[in-house]
Amino acid sequence: AMRLLLIQRVAVPRRSPRLAASAPAAIPPSPLTEAILRKYAADRRANADHFPWLARVSPAICLSTELDGPGDNRIDIWRLKRGEESGAKLWLRSLRSGQVQHYE
Repeated sequence: AMRLLLIQRVAVPRRSPRLAASAPAAIPPSPLTEAILRKYAADRRANADHFPWLARVSPAICLSTELDGPGDNRIDIWRLKRGEESGAKLWLRSLRSGQVQHYE
C-alpha cells in the first residue's frame, strides 16, 4: 500500500519521443523529494524493506538504515541519503523497548 502511494506521488508525466530525442542526455532529476521521504519515514506503515526500491526509483536521494550501539542497547536509525552521503536522522528505534523517535 505504501509503495503504491509513493508510486502515485512520483509518477512522472511522459514526454513526447520528439522532445525526448532533442533533450540533452543528462541525469534526470529525482522524482522523490526530501519532503516526500520525510513524510514516508514519519508514517507508521513505513518499512525499511522498501528502501532498496526507493533507491532504484531515486538514487540521488533516498533512505538508508543502520544499526548502532552495543548488544542489547542497539538502535535502528533511518537517515536521508544523498548519493553515497548519509544525511539527517529521520527515525530512531530502540530494538530493546521498541520505542520510536521521529526527527524533523
